[in-house]
Amino acid sequence: MSESLETSLSEPGEWLEKLELLRQENEALGRELLRCYEQLNFVFEITEKIAKLQDPETILRLLLQRFGKTIGAGALFLDQGGRCMAIPAGDRYAWSINIDAGVVQSCLSGQIEQARRGGHAVVPADAVELQDVLDGAHVLLVPLHQEPARSAVVIVLRASDEPAFDSGDMLASESVLGYGGQVLANVLMVRRLQQTAIETVRALANAIDAKDNYTCGHSERVGWLARQVGIELDLPAAELEFLEWAGILHDVGKIGIPESILNKPGRLTQEEYEQIRRHPHMSYEVLRPVGRLGPVLSAVLYHHENWDGTGYPHRLSGEQIPLSARVIRVVDTFDALTSTRAYRRGFPIAKALEILAKESGRGTDPQITPVFIRLMQRLERERPPEFMAYFAHILGRPSAAPAETTAASPPAGAGGAP
Repeated sequence: MSESLETSLSEPGEWLEKLELLRQENEALGRELLRCYEQLNFVFEITEKIAKLQDPETILRLLLQRFGKTIGAGALFLDQGGRCMAIPAGDRYAWSINIDAGVVQSCLSGQIEQARRGGHAVVPADAVELQDVLDGAHVLLVPLHQEPARSAVVIVLRASDEPAFDSGDMLASESVLGYGGQVLANVLMVRRLQQTAIETVRALANAIDAKDNYTCGHSERVGWLARQVGIELDLPAAELEFLEWAGILHDVGKIGIPESILNKPGRLTQEEYEQIRRHPHMSYEVLRPVGRLGPVLSAVLYHHENWDGTGYPHRLSGEQIPLSARVIRVVDTFDALTSTRAYRRGFPIAKALEILAKESGRGTDPQITPVFIRLMQRLERERPPEFMAYFAHILGRPSAAPAETTAASPPAGAGGAP
């Protein structure tokens, strides 16, 4: 008993050392648990926010800002495609280090390329020498692989009075940005697939214009003018994009209508006119499988509805007609009036606007129609190069003779372009 007590009392230093080691291990475990929690929190937060976004650049910026906060960065840079740029800290947060991106790239260029090729997070071996150039900051380089041809390196700086980057930081960085890179790769892949689908449909729209001898460039003009009207109506950027696409693609269903009907020089028979009247629904069916074009479907389907309820396919009236369809209706009518058809010459711009004004409240929206008329007058006055580019086919043409304007036309109710 006395011997055991004496032995215990003779080795207090060893017990203290063991206690200190246990304390350090507990602290290390605590830090590792905190890192794991922050990584999980990062994944949940980013996943929730990314689900609401479609733009890869916005997603990348959000990803890096959140990563910088998670890793305790004093400054954050992205080296991609030979260019180095500082990542803004975002709302309610500020980086503690202010260093020019050019300085960072010039003094780390060799190490950045090594990290890119190596594929793993690294603390540069010559970090001590770099601290003089980077105001004593600690440096961590982390590859961000978005796809094989799109590899970047994230440069993380931490203030000199903060802990240096350790193996835990490196593992956490690889984990977080590895996940982020996969998310970006998926977004970019979906964007490419969507763009391919849209370009395919756009090619169909151009093929439609080519089928109809009298409407060359019609779809592009309607798309451009629809966007301009949307700007006048102060619509959000996303709606402007879809409005332009609706204008470009509104007649794509005419791909199923024989050219003999589209280019018929005389009056259409009732049966032929019924085929023409089906093209909004046919356009809708062509575009419906392209997920990203969902927001344009209502404009495409209803762009021949009249304000007074006499249009087609569903005889909607007034504000029952979606806003985008009402915009396309106005623009499409104008372009139809100014386009030369088999049965008449196209009207000059001034005459077409005069006719359009008379249609206001009957065929076209009485609020949107005057907005479009004022827009056209201002475009001619303030933006002559664009005006000439889109309407050279009208401006260089002699005015239609009265006899020509009363020539054979589609059956009553056609309302502009069939």
